[in-house]
Amino acid sequence: MATSGDIIEPGTGPAEIPPAAIHRPRFTWRYDHKVDAQGRVPMPAKWRPDVPSSLSLMAVMIRHTSGDEFVMVLPAEQFDRFIDPLCRGDFTEPLRMAERHDYVDRIIELELDSAGRICLPEEMRAAAGLTKDVLFVGCIDRFELWNPKAYASARGSETILKRALHPQNT
Repeated sequence: MATSGDIIEPGTGPAEIPPAAIHRPRFTWRYDHKVDAQGRVPMPAKWRPDVPSSLSLMAVMIRHTSGDEFVMVLPAEQFDRFIDPLCRGDFTEPLRMAERHDYVDRIIELELDSAGRICLPEEMRAAAGLTKDVLFVGCIDRFELWNPKAYASARGSETILKRALHPQNT
C-alpha cells in the first residue's frame, strides 16, 4: 500500500508488477543523525521502506561549487538517469573513458540493513567530512549526506550565486 511519501506512476515498471505497486519514495526535509563506530547512519524513519531490501541506493561523491564534498544518494531509477550521459558514445573514446574514470572511484551501491541503517565506506565518510554528525538533505527524488558545517557553507555560496544571477529576486 502506498504511503503519503510515495510517488506512484501508473503504467510504469515491469509487466508482472501492477502499476499501483510501483512506489517511488519522496525525500523531503532535513534530518540530523550520528555516524556509529561501524560507519553506519540511520536513514530517517519517514524515508525508510517497509522492506529495507526493496530500496536500491547508489551513492556518488560530489564536489559542490563551494568546494565542499558531499554524498548524493540516488534510488536506482535516478541513478540510471545520472549515468546515462556517461554511458553514451564510444566506450573507447579517450574523453568518454576519462569521464567514466572520474566517477568510478566515487560511486558505490548502498544497502539498508534490517535496522534501516546505511553503511558508508570509510573513504567516502572521510572525503565528505562525515566523522560524527550527518545531515540528511531531502531533494525530492534523491537525498544528500552532508557535514552540517559544509552544508551551511554551501548554502551560503548558493545564496550569493542566486543573488548574482537573479538580483531582482532578492
